Amino acid sequence: MKDNPPYGFHTTLAVIYTLLFLQASFCQTSAQENIKAYLNHLPPHIEISCTVQRGDGTVLFSHQAEKQVPSASIIKVPILFYLMEAVGRGEVDLDEIRELQEEDKAEGSGQLQLFPAGSRFTLRYLAEEMIRISDNTATNILINILGMENIQQWLKGQGFHATQLNRLMMDFEAIEAGRQNYTSAKEINRLFLMLINEDFLSPEYRDEAIHLLKSCADGTAFRRYLPPETEMAHKTGTLDYIRADAGIIFMEKPLVMAVFVEGFKTLEEAEVIIGQFAKMALEDFKEN
Repeated sequence: MKDNPPYGFHTTLAVIYTLLFLQASFCQTSAQENIKAYLNHLPPHIEISCTVQRGDGTVLFSHQAEKQVPSASIIKVPILFYLMEAVGRGEVDLDEIRELQEEDKAEGSGQLQLFPAGSRFTLRYLAEEMIRISDNTATNILINILGMENIQQWLKGQGFHATQLNRLMMDFEAIEAGRQNYTSAKEINRLFLMLINEDFLSPEYRDEAIHLLKSCADGTAFRRYLPPETEMAHKTGTLDYIRADAGIIFMEKPLVMAVFVEGFKTLEEAEVIIGQFAKMALEDFKEN
């Protein structure tokens, strides 16, 4: 089980699903029907929850968007936003230095687990690594600084119900005890819409959050088939049983979208589906 995305997979049978779809002859009358047809022709073991919206919140496509799913590392998005809000309130400082403790170290993604206890990092660096390479140790330090219950109460106060922070990263005992982190495509999209449309963050810290989300190094999902120059602020997530990507594609009319894939047989199968979805959404909705 992982809280981080793997890299470097070779092409699998998932590519065949995409080719079969592209070769099939459908009579779509709208972009929504085009994506719906693609989803309908995926293997029956695949489960998708997704949504695509304009930056103003207009829903362009939605499929099981309200379904609550394990969030994997997508939960790091609300942690980032709460951090930036706490900085804006003067409760913490991004230049504040924290010392790494042995008990902070978490397996899975990230390099901080390899540093010796006593190593010192700013909160800004912890936030950067949490988003850039989904560092689980950095994430757990931030959760402990900010308070898991505080983050969860913030989510509730903002009207989020499906999105829940109930455990640290890589806490398998918590998972076995039934404490999982959750979200939904609809709610994670709403978080990104809040980022670009609302004043819950000052411009300085909103820009900082967007900058960090643009640094996400995982190019195997949304970015898989998009032009390299595509401007995107996003976060991926991976568990053995779920693969996800969510974020903002910046263009004249920004797109905000989230895709969660369950039931896949290989991670690359899920990544091809997410990548193809993003490619279709960009092509179908960029002029609408």
